[in-house]
Amino acid sequence: MSKQAPIKRSLQRKWQKSKPKPTNRNSKKKSNGIGSLMENRRCHLRKKKREVKVSKTDPESGLLVKNERERVFAYSYHTACDRNGWILQTYVTAANVHDSQAFFVLFERVKREIQSCPEAVCVDAGYKTPAIAKYLLEQGVKPIWPYTRPKTKDGFFRKSDFVYDEYFDCYLCPNDQVLSYSTTNREGYREYKSDPAVCRSCPYLHQCTQSKSYTKVVTRHVWQDYYEEAEHLRYVPEYRELYALRKETIERDFADMKEKHGLRWTHYRGLEKNEAQAMLVCAAMNLKKLANYLWKAKHRPFFSFAWLPILPTFFENIVYLWNKMGFRHSSETHFVNSLKAPKVLKKYISKDAPYRKHWSILDNEWRGILEIFE
Repeated sequence: MSKQAPIKRSLQRKWQKSKPKPTNRNSKKKSNGIGSLMENRRCHLRKKKREVKVSKTDPESGLLVKNERERVFAYSYHTACDRNGWILQTYVTAANVHDSQAFFVLFERVKREIQSCPEAVCVDAGYKTPAIAKYLLEQGVKPIWPYTRPKTKDGFFRKSDFVYDEYFDCYLCPNDQVLSYSTTNREGYREYKSDPAVCRSCPYLHQCTQSKSYTKVVTRHVWQDYYEEAEHLRYVPEYRELYALRKETIERDFADMKEKHGLRWTHYRGLEKNEAQAMLVCAAMNLKKLANYLWKAKHRPFFSFAWLPILPTFFENIVYLWNKMGFRHSSETHFVNSLKAPKVLKKYISKDAPYRKHWSILDNEWRGILEIFE
């Protein structure tokens, strides 16, 4: 009996602790209306608060959401180049930083690098915002960006179907009804709402909105005029040709960074180390491009023909000279500036030479080139 008593008492204590205590409804304090509203507001903000995931190994990186299944911590490399592909500046941010936020720092660096302001800037769809359009147009720079498809659901009216009236500051729907100005939200968008009494009996309601309150809302940014001005620049032929160079310049640079210089994956921890690596990679790519330009300038056909009168004295076999100079294929790119070059070759090749056919190929090619440039 004495050994089992403590066990029973302990079980009884656990049961009493787990048993819910009876509540007295009359003992509740009555809260006034303002207090209850503030409490509900705090609960709503607590639920709405955005949770930012931070990496334990590299806190300076950002979470990149590629698709529903793939999420990685990464860095974003923002790079600017000229129309010939020379890299001007680069800027590294965490992957969760939007492209439009990094544009302003990158553009200021480019201006300091070239010590002037560019005439036009070709950007990707990630930089297509009213803030960037206003920022560039106020400095006299033409923003050139691509066309983006409307994100409206199939079967519904697009935003372009609603006409904006600048004089009365309102929108007109496809049913010729007015959407008047209501308010401006924190993101800088002006909201225009329709009359629910009119929309309730509208024949196009199923194509306009799915709102339970029968209210259509159309938003317009406060800097929408700058955005529309940049949209019109896409149709200028000169700027369309300039934007077509993007795939040959900056996209090529990004491809070389990933495939040839190991920037497809992050090899260092910390924002400072990754930015230093990006700077070194961009400098190396510019040096490689410079070396290619110098090599091409040194080995142009003009320099080869300039040494033709001297080279045959050192080479007895004319076929070796032919292969050394690079005339293996008939092409228009083998144009030379000296009109005396064919005569020099003809001088060193006799009629009875066993390699007479090589001279006939060069002679036909030279005549074809002269006909083109005449």
